[in-house]
Amino acid sequence: MRFLLLLILVLSPLFTFANDGEGCSELSFADIYRDPDNLTLNYCYLEQKIAEGDIKSAIPVVERILLLEPFQDRARIIYASLLYHSDMMVEAREEFEGVRARPLPESDEMLVLDYLRRIDEANKRTTHSLSVSLSAHHDNNINNAPNDDTILFYGFEFDFPQDRVEEYGTEANIRYDLNYAWGNYLQHNGFASLDYTRDNYATQDTLDMSSWAASLGNRFSFDGIKVTLIASGSHQSLHGEGLLRSHGAQTSLSYAWDLKDSNLYVSPRLSAGTSNDNYIAQGSDASSGKRHYAKLSNSITYDRAHTLYAALGYSTKEAGDDSLSYTSWSQSLSYRWTARNGVSLATFLNRNRSRYSGSPEFVTGDSTLVRRSQPLFGSLSVLLPLPIDSDLTVAVERQLNRADIPNYAYRNTRWSATFTKLFSF
Repeated sequence: MRFLLLLILVLSPLFTFANDGEGCSELSFADIYRDPDNLTLNYCYLEQKIAEGDIKSAIPVVERILLLEPFQDRARIIYASLLYHSDMMVEAREEFEGVRARPLPESDEMLVLDYLRRIDEANKRTTHSLSVSLSAHHDNNINNAPNDDTILFYGFEFDFPQDRVEEYGTEANIRYDLNYAWGNYLQHNGFASLDYTRDNYATQDTLDMSSWAASLGNRFSFDGIKVTLIASGSHQSLHGEGLLRSHGAQTSLSYAWDLKDSNLYVSPRLSAGTSNDNYIAQGSDASSGKRHYAKLSNSITYDRAHTLYAALGYSTKEAGDDSLSYTSWSQSLSYRWTARNGVSLATFLNRNRSRYSGSPEFVTGDSTLVRRSQPLFGSLSVLLPLPIDSDLTVAVERQLNRADIPNYAYRNTRWSATFTKLFSF
């Protein structure tokens, strides 16, 4: 809107001069085609296209005006402004610098300087951000106690009641992100991140976990199509002892349709990746192995306030112990509503179907038996913006793990409140 107002303010003296004070009537391209050298008609048609926000159609009109009046400074300012709002920054800068070399009225000079400043800001190639989060959480079944009071042991059913352990804790997270824009129009992005998390429980110290994660990648953009390549690695510790080292790579392909007439923004995405998980804790090496995964997703945003997201995923793992190898399908669905003041309400639902290659012999007595599980995860969260680039998020999560073997069937509810502060520089 500010862009249109600025252009109309710049154009108004031109229209008055070209039309001798007469107003412009509604025109079509056929009117211009019949008399292409008529400056009055061209100015009126340009004003009409700018008022409609049709930048793509306005550019050839002002180019035709410049062919007829190549030294018309204000027309050249309008042309440079249209180039700027078409993301043609190199060409826009050349036009602004060219017209600035000539004497200009003070108002036009200020407008040119404002656009040059914005181009410089857009051309800032390197950006940094630091995010710090602190949260408190409560679980009502931190030990994943089975739903029933019976378990299988070597294929026999035993009474084995286990009490659920309620637990609360705190979590701290710090994340640093680096982004570098490159290419003629800065359309490509190289990025890197470093993330550290530490989770502390009040009484269950053996569950205290910390992790480091790092990633490095590049996002290529070609006429709306984005190709992203990422390499990543992580290290996790449990109660101060090394647990897992993992490294892998991922690639994704996405496209975005900005359907302005329908007030819709649609962005489908296809991603695939692999990772090598190496469990280093004593007695856990049987869980080590390779994972491969793929996901097809799509998000639809309406009126900038309503976002619907759906995804279908597939993953497989080859572990050292066959009973820990699996194939899995997952379906995800989420909805987010965002108010104008930045407050948002989000829901998320994920359903998973996993089929393991076998079962631990000490559980079933027969390692050839196949274990199946169907985890179901749901969450509801509210985000409240706070001053100085910070947020407060309150969330409730529900985890249901249904399984054909009672040992692995459990449920847990978690409440959390998270304060996040973002620093950008």
